[in-house]
Amino acid sequence: MNVKHVRTTDALQMDRRGFLQAALAALAVAGSGMRPFSAFAAEMAGKKAIRTGVQLWSVKALCEKDFLGTLKALKEMGYDGVQCGGFFGHTAPELKAIFSDNGLATAGMQMQAEKIVKPENLAASVAFAHELGAPYLFVPFFDAKTPDGWKRFGEQMATAAAAFKAAGIRLGYHNHQHEFRDTFDGVCKWEFLFKNTSPDVCQQLDIGHCTLAGADPVYWINKYSGRIPAVHAKAASKASGAVGGATDAVKWDAVFPACEAAGTEWYVVEAEVHQDALDDVRSSLQFFKSKGRA
Repeated sequence: MNVKHVRTTDALQMDRRGFLQAALAALAVAGSGMRPFSAFAAEMAGKKAIRTGVQLWSVKALCEKDFLGTLKALKEMGYDGVQCGGFFGHTAPELKAIFSDNGLATAGMQMQAEKIVKPENLAASVAFAHELGAPYLFVPFFDAKTPDGWKRFGEQMATAAAAFKAAGIRLGYHNHQHEFRDTFDGVCKWEFLFKNTSPDVCQQLDIGHCTLAGADPVYWINKYSGRIPAVHAKAASKASGAVGGATDAVKWDAVFPACEAAGTEWYVVEAEVHQDALDDVRSSLQFFKSKGRA
């Protein structure tokens, strides 16, 4: 008898048995709603599952009334983190502590363009993001009517991105609809900007705005793969902020695998229709769970 062969065969059988047991356990848990099978599959493939967060602008009115209670409710729903679109009277260290106390990660932040592109404001903005522990900061809006205006903005963003990079933070830009509707010689403003700035300037593609503008978010995710650490998971609907709802025009079954292939780290829900209620962010997370993405 070849003892070495028997032991090797037994070890292989144990490895296979262990793998099957782990897979069956993951499927059982996925069915219970405790842990998505997609997260297990991502780990088995050596990939990090995309986390789900909420842009606090989605529940702005609630945060203004009861900031701590709103954060607690979001955590109890099952969200992994939050993204700041406002600071609700708190300093960066205070926000970092509050998020941590509630078991929520910082899924980035947003800050207006003048706080980033004006040299006199840049250092303070970098310091705020660093103290908050934000992995990325996105400028939420910009517009200019001429190519030169967008070129200048691209240059300013490139300069600022270098300062943020030195602090371990990625600087990016977030779209609305005009970036896809407006063009210069056939090139939309979104593409024009990223042709005229540093590769260090990343993106937060707003899926809903992109879709409502008549563009295909999957095309843009694929085009800028590796450059989109977070997306705004927004419904393409003016009637409801619920992602995946009856009036949402986004083709999420195509968006999800595109984001996963592109290295996206966060799905950040932004529901702007009802900022005084939790219904839309709750429904959005339920949709993510139904798709095995939360």
